[in-house]
Amino acid sequence: MRLSKDEFLPRAEATLAGLDGPVLEALSHHGEPSVSSLASVFKGKASLLPVDFAQALCPGPLTDIGFAAVALRDVLEPVDAVLGESVTEARVVTGTARAPGSLFVSCPLIVLGDLEVDGVLSDCGPDSTVVVVGRCVAKGLRTSGNFLVLGDLVVRDVIQGVYNDESLVVAGDLTTRFLDENDHDVSCYGEVHAEHHFENGRSGGEAASLASTFLVPDLWNLDLEELHHDDLFERIRRGEPVFTSTPQEQQVREPDAPTAQELEGLDIEGIAARASPRARATDVVYARRETGEVWLMRPGSFPVTIYDGEKFLMEEGTPPALAATRASERVTLWRRRGDLFLEIERFDAIVQLHAGNNNGWIQTLRFAFDGPDAAAREVRRLEARYTGDFLRVTTTVPGRGPLERELAKYGDKAQYTSAIVEGTTLVTRDGERRSFDDEASAMSALEDWLAEKRREGFNLKILEWRPFGLLAARG
Repeated sequence: MRLSKDEFLPRAEATLAGLDGPVLEALSHHGEPSVSSLASVFKGKASLLPVDFAQALCPGPLTDIGFAAVALRDVLEPVDAVLGESVTEARVVTGTARAPGSLFVSCPLIVLGDLEVDGVLSDCGPDSTVVVVGRCVAKGLRTSGNFLVLGDLVVRDVIQGVYNDESLVVAGDLTTRFLDENDHDVSCYGEVHAEHHFENGRSGGEAASLASTFLVPDLWNLDLEELHHDDLFERIRRGEPVFTSTPQEQQVREPDAPTAQELEGLDIEGIAARASPRARATDVVYARRETGEVWLMRPGSFPVTIYDGEKFLMEEGTPPALAATRASERVTLWRRRGDLFLEIERFDAIVQLHAGNNNGWIQTLRFAFDGPDAAAREVRRLEARYTGDFLRVTTTVPGRGPLERELAKYGDKAQYTSAIVEGTTLVTRDGERRSFDDEASAMSALEDWLAEKRREGFNLKILEWRPFGLLAARG
């Protein structure tokens, strides 16, 4: 059926006159509905197919396409439809639309009856616009586009809003187990029934902490202060549980900065004054009362300065040269709080320390000892000193993914490269991928690669991992 301007607009006028209550409120969310907005779609006397008429109103405010959908319902014969896994071309379903599995919508989809999805329903704003005149049912809903339901919205598990450019508007009741508005506009003109409801504007850290009481642990991360929404909806698609069987104790992220108890008895003001003219007591990022050790750092002002309880660690005179380019041994320590690291390298009788934070500033110190045995004992002493506060890592930072070492060479033109060990494979930013029989062999190859880069004039720039590691992000 084609839509004639002379026949359709008077019918739309009558439809508008009959609108009231929550449906009219929902249609008015982006503005007041009017017949003139529909009339502007028609060019001259030419008639339009319903899908072309709907597509002409998208993207745009939900008011216009929502009113158009209600008007179309009053003039078109209802015909049900079964949808596939995706809707990639604009479509108007005049009856009830059913998807036997998950459904991805990347264009306008107008359903004049009910929409029933036996899986996850997701869209792709701003290209998508979804309007359901009747009831909408799914197991999960992830929406970044304009999405209007004039009946009830019933989602078994989770509704997540994505981005703040578009809106999810419901005229009827909204029912789900977990509603995460995130930074999306979610408006319901009926009643909201949600066991867990995170409102617009919540922080990532707050969301992760609250989610720890009801989502399975793999779906939240206190350190990264985020929910793993991709994994959450993938679990729903696969029919795997996303909720814990019983309520759990709420987890709270430890503070990055030392607590008052950890600083008790330490002369922080005096240590800061001796560390640098720019240093302040608020620059302390790590402190341990048992040893008196204090680390100070201010990104953009000065790198890590380490006071070991007796003196500041610093090189005196010219740093000893590295006769060997391949490290004899390496110990990498990571502290969850503050995302700090300390990497200890031994080159025969020389110990080199790198201290810093994830993708931040680095301080490198080099010390010579009487021989390889004395240097090895110093490595063991340092490793024991930080045990408990720091965790030893090799290829992976727990909860953060691969440990990536970025190297830099400065000259006429700055050059950068990096490498990770992923399982038993050495991966470099230069495009190299070499697989080995075991992780130890891959780590040995990494040492060879680092030695080769040192000979070429590269030095360690920083250690990094999620969310900054480039190689980890590609995976």
